[in-house]
Amino acid sequence: MNALIQADWQFAIWAALMLLAALGFWADKTRLGSNISGAAIILATGMALSNFGILPKQAEAYGVVWTYLVPVAIPLLLLKADLGRVLFETKSMLAAFFFGAVGTTIGALVGYMLLPLGEHGPKLAAVLSATYIGGSMNMAAVTQAVELDPSIVTASVAADNVVGVIYLAFLALVPSLAFFKRLFPTVPAYGPVPVESEDTDTAFLEEGLDTEDRSPRINLAHIGLALGLSLIICALGSVFAEMLGLGGYSIMFVTAITILIANLFPEQLAKLKGDYEVGLLFMYVFFAAIGISADVVAMLDNALVIALFAAIIVFCHALLIFGLSSFFRFDLMEVVIASNACASGPASAAALAAGKGRRDLVAPAVLLGVFGYAVANFIGVSLNVWLGA
Repeated sequence: MNALIQADWQFAIWAALMLLAALGFWADKTRLGSNISGAAIILATGMALSNFGILPKQAEAYGVVWTYLVPVAIPLLLLKADLGRVLFETKSMLAAFFFGAVGTTIGALVGYMLLPLGEHGPKLAAVLSATYIGGSMNMAAVTQAVELDPSIVTASVAADNVVGVIYLAFLALVPSLAFFKRLFPTVPAYGPVPVESEDTDTAFLEEGLDTEDRSPRINLAHIGLALGLSLIICALGSVFAEMLGLGGYSIMFVTAITILIANLFPEQLAKLKGDYEVGLLFMYVFFAAIGISADVVAMLDNALVIALFAAIIVFCHALLIFGLSSFFRFDLMEVVIASNACASGPASAAALAAGKGRRDLVAPAVLLGVFGYAVANFIGVSLNVWLGA
């Protein structure tokens, strides 16, 4: 069936990609979108547009997104990954995060051995392990690195949303459950955190900015500088990957170079405004391209087994992080926030800390989430190489 918008109508296709990304940002601010994520809204809408014959499933523009926008987005999202702050400010939470990451990796291996995942098994293990150690940014990066089929990606995102929402609801309940109270020591709550506006402490901390700095978060000079730096990093990453005969894994070199630069110049990069937002825009455009490219029938065929795979990963994550943290007598709320940061990323972890009256855990939650961004790509791609060997 020919699509209403033809594959060579480049401006129209790019318009659709950008409008879908805008839809995702808008959805994130609604009750529905905040529960299932803007990325899921983008994917569902993109699938509907292509499978009902409005947009083409294949077009040159989608390849541009995979080849250029995703690699450029990685440095933009990681320029503030100051690992020194993570080590200094997170303390026992970093150890709990490590337990959770190990549990996620074990869960990926267990699920890979138990489930009939077929030829996509190693790639699915890579993508889902990266997702539950970093977040959707890492899902996008590892998806691009291992070249996972768009229909499988869409099924993975759908499964992640179902399993992820259930696990986040569980984490919100954990501090009030008698079973966990008996296992863990607790410290007094710090009182409710007031919500002033959309630009809350979480947003500024996620950007690596002082929460007292209420200056505009978008600066065109900073965006131009960040984009230029990101493109240079991508160029260097590609060169090093080709030199070592690992051209298909250039994103790993891009990630490593970005982390090196972020930790050599943390104070300078912390002043940038707008870099994270642009990186997030590129990632949302990527999800739009994935959704449009997906075949609904192929997605439904794989959704159930992938959801089960995700559930096994999350179960092993929870078992290890709560089991070992209880043994070492970590604070219960610190473990809950570390688990949230590992399984879902910095934003929801910081929101949960604030909602539970633990203002002191908001900054560590964000730092751990960014740390997850930094390491998840390496873990995911390494699993793919190992299992696919």
